[in-house]
Amino acid sequence: MEESTSTLHENADTKTVKSEVKEEKEDTLTVEAKYFECTLCGLKERYEYFGKEPPFQKSFILLEDCYVIEDPFLPPKQGHSLILGSNCNSCTKPICKDGNCSVYYNGSFCIKCAKISINKFPNAVQEKLNKII
Repeated sequence: MEESTSTLHENADTKTVKSEVKEEKEDTLTVEAKYFECTLCGLKERYEYFGKEPPFQKSFILLEDCYVIEDPFLPPKQGHSLILGSNCNSCTKPICKDGNCSVYYNGSFCIKCAKISINKFPNAVQEKLNKII
């Protein structure tokens, strides 16, 4: 008699565990998509990760926090990614990596902030900025 009670109890625990796992799966399915939008050009794209170490890209660590997606032009799980953008080091607004929107020098800067503080950059960077701006 004790064995059957024990078995019933184990079955009840198993059901509880199964329902908890089912709830976790439902939660991951309902994860809301996150979108990156460039403040300057309006590029809007879903991103999968924000930070320096994308879990799907193990071969390098980014120098700054970036909005990243797995490369949609290649088969999944190939370890390739696309960097959509980052936040401006000065105004903290999201900016894409297009040369008309941002410049990188020890961090990303939107073109507007780079223009305002152009004298703070080294001469070589100032020359390149003058060509863009």
